[in-house]
Amino acid sequence: MRKAFIHTLTQLARADKRVILIVGDVGFSYIEDFAAMFPDQFINAGVTEQTFIGMAAGLALSGWKPYVYSMVPFVTMRNFEALRNDVCHNDANVKVIGVRGQTHYGFYGFSHNISDNEDVKILSHLPNLTLHLPETPEGVSRVVSETYQVAHPAYIRI
Repeated sequence: MRKAFIHTLTQLARADKRVILIVGDVGFSYIEDFAAMFPDQFINAGVTEQTFIGMAAGLALSGWKPYVYSMVPFVTMRNFEALRNDVCHNDANVKVIGVRGQTHYGFYGFSHNISDNEDVKILSHLPNLTLHLPETPEGVSRVVSETYQVAHPAYIRI
């Protein structure tokens, strides 16, 4: 599913120089080609969850089309206030991509995991944010393409 995301985003970035990928020091083995092809459309912001969401909001409000990619707890919980205030209340065109969660990273402890649908529960009441939970690679590609066409915030869990 991650490969479907990066493949679709690569197509979008090739066609639109305003598409930018911001990662939180994750995605290795998936993002290297994108970073090499589009160095001016890629930022590895490191482990700075609130900062990279604020950065994405600022870029969106300046005409860019940012896609923020990290593990589910890092794009939903650690930066919740920035997501609510900077992105959702400003109706900023930021696409938040949450990957994995639940028990996939159990060996890293609580910081890297969430309970079932905890992300959906905390995000579902935020203004202007649509939630997407595609279940197949084809669904990921479709949702990424569809949300690109809409200038509002979106959360896509893959």
